[in-house]
Amino acid sequence: MKKIILIALVLLGLFFLIPNSNSKKRELIKELSPLACDLNQTECVINYKGKDISFNIEPKPLKVLEESKIIIKNLDEIKDLNARLYGLNMYMGDIVGEFERIDNEYLANIVFSTCAENTMRYRLELFSKDKSLGLFIDFDVRR
Repeated sequence: MKKIILIALVLLGLFFLIPNSNSKKRELIKELSPLACDLNQTECVINYKGKDISFNIEPKPLKVLEESKIIIKNLDEIKDLNARLYGLNMYMGDIVGEFERIDNEYLANIVFSTCAENTMRYRLELFSKDKSLGLFIDFDVRR
């Protein structure tokens, strides 16, 4: 019986020591530095592969627990485009948005989660299926 308990404890220890390949452990930022562009006030432009890609989220200002529309303009056609939104100053999991392409725009609806922080810094990172495009924008949502 002692051997079975010992084996179970060893296996349990290995479970916690071996990194999970599906985990997305991220480094959290401690202080929020000013952003180059504020999606709470205006649409923002990111240069990606020599093109200016426009990001907009409506309605403004951005609010937690309310549906918001993400609008991306001037992005080439991407198969299975989706976004992962995650907190940079508090990790609470990923919010995944699937995009629909309409007239050279990508549209998705999402709901920002709420947390104890007065200002939540999010990163919206774009993917084609599970592959990151290397295109992202950071923005704040205030409680």
